[in-house]
Amino acid sequence: MTTSRGDRHGAAATALGACLLLTACTDASAPTRTPTPEPTATATPTTSPTPTPTTDVTVAPQRPEAMATPSADGAAAAASYFISLFPYINATGDLVEWNALSSPECTFCAGVRTNVEELHTQGNRNLGGAEILSATGTEVDAGRWYSARLHVVIAPSVDVDASGTLLDEHPKEDRQIDVVMTWQDGWTIDEVGPAAVPQT
Repeated sequence: MTTSRGDRHGAAATALGACLLLTACTDASAPTRTPTPEPTATATPTTSPTPTPTTDVTVAPQRPEAMATPSADGAAAAASYFISLFPYINATGDLVEWNALSSPECTFCAGVRTNVEELHTQGNRNLGGAEILSATGTEVDAGRWYSARLHVVIAPSVDVDASGTLLDEHPKEDRQIDVVMTWQDGWTIDEVGPAAVPQT
């Protein structure tokens, strides 16, 4: 099956939402945490004008000081920082920090990386922001395994070519996500997925 030019352009902008719907924790050595999709989580189209990011997404976000410690707060800070890289890597194609934090087994991380590489190989980029409304860390195994739950709003975004010509537009997304991570002289993101639905 072939992929149209428009479909390829849209891949990077919707990668976070798409990967969240498809991925689960794959680190066999980590505690089992299998996120399950939220039944009602859908992207809502917007009729607002072409979005302009409120911050310069071509400037890399700074690592928060809380990331320096293996703790629940450190996990929340590390997860927030990792997801805050999403607009930056889509705008610039700079995957250095993304790759430094990603586990080789992280399917979500790899999926986003592939989409970003494909977008920038074509000479295009995606412009849009992401806001983390809340982040709560959990200590699973002190000094080793942690998780964090984030409430993330992905702003409407646009794909543009090298000259700035509009190629595609993408709607706002509002998601709860779980991030599973390891501490070993620093943080490694093991997997990212949609937040588990509470059992009733």
